[in-house]
Amino acid sequence: MTIRFATIHDVPALVELGRRMHAITRFRDQPYNAEKVAKTFSELIQRGQGKYVYLVAEDTGDRIVGGLIGVLEQQIFSDQLVASVMHYDVLPEARMGGYAVRLLKAFEQWVKNRGVVEINFGINSGAEFEAVGRFAQKMGYAKVGENFVLSLT
Repeated sequence: MTIRFATIHDVPALVELGRRMHAITRFRDQPYNAEKVAKTFSELIQRGQGKYVYLVAEDTGDRIVGGLIGVLEQQIFSDQLVASVMHYDVLPEARMGGYAVRLLKAFEQWVKNRGVVEINFGINSGAEFEAVGRFAQKMGYAKVGENFVLSLT
């Protein structure tokens, strides 16, 4: 098992990972634009250094089975840096393999190295949110709010 930074060569595999995850979330009724996802991931990997990070988990066969995209931002009311988990997933068949823990720990270390004071980790996929919430709390994250969505279609 390897946790590493995503590279431009990973983009096709990341697009397919995204497609699989999209299909099991509340977003599944919205079209998945693979071309847009590839462009976004490519930009993030190539030009996002310093603000964004894309970490991937590989199994023993070097297959990408999970990923975490994080972002750094200054608080709106101070100069302190905070981090947010923008996207975080592990393929269903790879869960319980320790990938989620190692991805999150790698992200935590990445942000600590940058002087971040807080990590925000929200759940808005609408899928398995109770299990993910229990996982987040087990990893030391405190519940501080809820997510709400108003569908306009």
